[in-house]
This record gives sequence, structure tokens and C-alpha cells, in this order.
Amino acid sequence: MAKTKRLCCYRLFSMLLFMHFPGMLQANDTQPPLLPGWQILEFEQRAFFATAKSTLEVMAAPDQPGQWALSANSSVLDNSEEVLLLFNPTDGQASSRTRLSRGKNQRFKVFHYGENSVRRERRDPGENAAANPEEWQLSSIKEVAYPSLTNNRAVTDGYALILLASQLAEEPGRSLDVVVHTEFNFYTVKMTSSPGISIDVDYEIDGVGRITGKRNTTAVKLKISPLGEPLEDPDFSLLGLHGYIIMFFDKESGLLLRLLGQAPRLGKTEINLKKTVLRTPQE
Repeated sequence: MAKTKRLCCYRLFSMLLFMHFPGMLQANDTQPPLLPGWQILEFEQRAFFATAKSTLEVMAAPDQPGQWALSANSSVLDNSEEVLLLFNPTDGQASSRTRLSRGKNQRFKVFHYGENSVRRERRDPGENAAANPEEWQLSSIKEVAYPSLTNNRAVTDGYALILLASQLAEEPGRSLDVVVHTEFNFYTVKMTSSPGISIDVDYEIDGVGRITGKRNTTAVKLKISPLGEPLEDPDFSLLGLHGYIIMFFDKESGLLLRLLGQAPRLGKTEINLKKTVLRTPQE
């Protein structure tokens, strides 16, 4: 009975996705992609005595036609990070990004992506930590020139890879090259989709129910290489993972179920979906 109930919940979830977003998996070169059927994804990874959590939310950017806004909140122990990224959903090109880091040290950074460079502004709380981070004292401004970019590759943030990979997962065998900017470094990321494996899942669909059992997947593999002359130590990561990263998307719904990669001090690590919130039709 429980298995039948779970199956019914999942079928309802898939029907909601395709009824509300019939073109979600059919974006082409002449029509920009539609927002995904999910609005929020929550991931979790437990290790030793700590639990790392990451929540992603994507929506149309207010007052920015054609742009998406992706917010990401990550926390482990007493450290947290909040990122807000505005980008073009067709190729991932970033227009702006903010990052608020809290913990032993607090800092707020704003990145503006121009035609030839990234403008980076850093603000520190000083004696006014309770104020809005945008009102903190400006401590530095730097212009970081883009490295040589071939084939008009987009420059984006690591979080945008999740949305771009979900589009690739629709057609196994496709590949895409983008450039990811971190703090001062740039990386070439080659993403390739291929048939995945069957994996065990255990997550909740808000308002629908809990999904457990095995799901067939499509895999998107990320090969990351430094681009240009690094200005800092290697710092690429995606939800805390680095190295050779693989994302596993549900073959039926397209939902991101798992990320696999290397984590500092842990080695090979998987991060699993714990909860998703579906998008309402009017969005």
C-alpha cells in the first residue's frame, strides 16, 4: 500500500510538471527556456558531527525582462553564505552577483559583469554590523579582466550550472562549454549529458508527499579546467564539491536528485535532494 501511494504521488508530481509547463523540456535556439517546474530545491549532506544544507530558488528577475534570479543559501556549523545571481537563462551569462558571507568574518561582495571585465566591490561591517550589508563600509573595488574567450562563451557563476545542466539532461549526448568566474579566477566547464544510473531517493515534494525508492536518471558530467592565469589558489566548487562532478537528473521529471564529487577532508561525497517546492502555474 505504501509503495502504491508513493508511486501515485510521483505520478501526480510528473503530471503537474508537464501540465503547467508543457514546453519546459522543449526549449530551442529561437525560444528562451521556460522556468523549471520546481521553484525551490533543498539539498543536505551529513558528515561527522556536521550537516551541510543548501537551498536554491529560481524565479523571473523582477524588472529585468528575460533574466532569471537564482538565490542560494548554504550553511554548515556557524558559517553561512547567501548568493543572489541575475543571469540570462539561454546561455547562463551573468549580469550581476552578490555574496554575503557570515561566520568568524563577515563580508559582502558585489560583482558586475561587463563586456570585458568583472567589477568586484567588497564591503565590511566595521562597527555597523547590524546595518544592511549594502550599507557596510566599502573596503575595495577591483576590475578583473576576462581571459581570452573563444566562441563567445558565457561567463557565469557555478550555481547557474545547475539550470544549464538540467537543459542538457533533456537530450543525452549533448555538451556545452561555459566559463565560471569565482572570486578572481576563471574556469572552463565542459558539461556533457549521458545515460545515468538507477539511484535510491528519499525526498519530499511540498504539498504532495514523500518519494522513496529507485529512480532512473540522466547524468551530466562536469569537467573543470583553469582558464587563463589563476590569480588565487584553486577555488572552484559547486555546493561544496570540486573535482570531477556528476549531476543525476530524474529521467522522467528532470528533477536534480543527486550531485557527486569531491569534498574537502571527506573525499568522494554525494549530496542528495531532500525537498522540493513546485512552481505555481501563474509563475
